[in-house]
Amino acid sequence: MVEQNLSYEKLASFYDLLMQGIDYEAWVSYVEAVVAHFEGKISSIADLACGTGNSTFSWAEGDYTTFGVDLSAEMLAIARRKAADRGCKITFLEQDLRSLELPEKVDLAVCFQDGLNYILDPRELAAAFQSVFENLNNGGFFIFDLNYLPRLLPENEEIYKADEDQFSLAWRTKYLEKEQLWEIVISGTLKGDGEEDHFCETHREKIYDSAEVWSLLIDHGFTVLGTYQAFSFSPPHERAPRLVYAAQKTVPGK
Repeated sequence: MVEQNLSYEKLASFYDLLMQGIDYEAWVSYVEAVVAHFEGKISSIADLACGTGNSTFSWAEGDYTTFGVDLSAEMLAIARRKAADRGCKITFLEQDLRSLELPEKVDLAVCFQDGLNYILDPRELAAAFQSVFENLNNGGFFIFDLNYLPRLLPENEEIYKADEDQFSLAWRTKYLEKEQLWEIVISGTLKGDGEEDHFCETHREKIYDSAEVWSLLIDHGFTVLGTYQAFSFSPPHERAPRLVYAAQKTVPGK
């Protein structure tokens, strides 16, 4: 999670339950395939907006030097506990992506599951790109996704509900076309030990045009290698709900 970290203060408690259907190992395999496609080699990785670490563990278990970065202390506390249980050697860092300072430069930075959509101002997104650039080795890769789904949804407010043993949840979503913002208001109840904990959180995501993303990457020293329908090598189309961008830190003199 990137910008609105306070929004995850309660949601962090059952974030893993919401995300349990995701094949994180497949994400890693896909990114490895993208790097191989461009004849790259990597031995170190920074998983940005790593949340509770589910997207980070497969990198560490693949013998990569691994860093997990998130702005949410609640998310990282869970990630550290799970890493200890799994015996994974991962350095987790509570940092803002716009002022990233890794202990060492890495060969690859990744950011998935809407992490960068949480940065609502293009100038702040530019700062994040610059920050990532400075923490990559020459020739290093930056691979990330951006959510486009809200643009395909009706402008009218949509309401969804889920009721599980450990929690009940309702969320209202609305796409604000003028601002290009997707707003999600989540209310719910955490259940446990005979007690209930009620909460309400608001999340906002910025929906960015590809041309703007390409321009910001190039302006900050990256070579844009490709944009794909997630998670494939297929070119994007106007109704693709999620895009993956692959960029490389330009090597001086090449």
